[in-house]
Amino acid sequence: MSGAPPETWLFDLGNSRAKAARLERGEPADVFALDWDRPDFVASMRDGLGKWPHPARVWIASVASAGRAENARAALDSIPAERIEWLRTPRSACGLTNSYAKPERLGIDRFLAMLAAHTHAPGGCVVAGCGTALTLDAVAADGTHAEGMIALSPERMLQTLHAATAIADRNPDAFAADARDDTAAALQAGCWASAGALVEWFVARSRKNSGAEHVWLHGGWAAQLADWLARDGLPVRVLDHAVLRGLAVWAGQLCDHP
Repeated sequence: MSGAPPETWLFDLGNSRAKAARLERGEPADVFALDWDRPDFVASMRDGLGKWPHPARVWIASVASAGRAENARAALDSIPAERIEWLRTPRSACGLTNSYAKPERLGIDRFLAMLAAHTHAPGGCVVAGCGTALTLDAVAADGTHAEGMIALSPERMLQTLHAATAIADRNPDAFAADARDDTAAALQAGCWASAGALVEWFVARSRKNSGAEHVWLHGGWAAQLADWLARDGLPVRVLDHAVLRGLAVWAGQLCDHP
């Protein structure tokens, strides 16, 4: 159709999974995700992408290892290289300002999640990502990245305790996902409450220092973290596909203003 925006594909290459989407009306559409560890990753990615119109451009946000990024490249080998852009974190985009001294050292996933949240609702906010890591970022009402922190996610805390202690020697079921005994309950409570307490402290600090009004969660464990925070009465909202949404905002603005 004449005047239609160019077909654009968006990729969020994370530590655990790769997500792909099409840009449609300023939003990520037809989203699908694949675990990096699946043996047929490249073939499955090609199958999923083969259902879409051929792209005029491909935008990739990656925090994945070099080997995993190469698998993504292999799945895209039918796309001309000049149509593919591997993004670096900018100093600013779409009203969000990166405060890192070296802007490219702020994870592109964090920048895009902040961009999605800042665009979604006016005012200052806290953006918490709960996946492989627990990331915490504060954005002031004017779009300035005010502060950021990175810690272990609850699941990584559990894995660390498993590897660094002899708990499993005495209680081999303590770290099982469906364990119901007292030790398992104590481990789960300790790790999730630690993450929740850090989020609550960071939110309180950000409300005081940068006027944060909203709290957004994203990532594979966001829903579980939201449940823990709800027990203490902290109002939060889960922002699904936050990195892809940030990509859509950024790409959409360039479509409108080439």
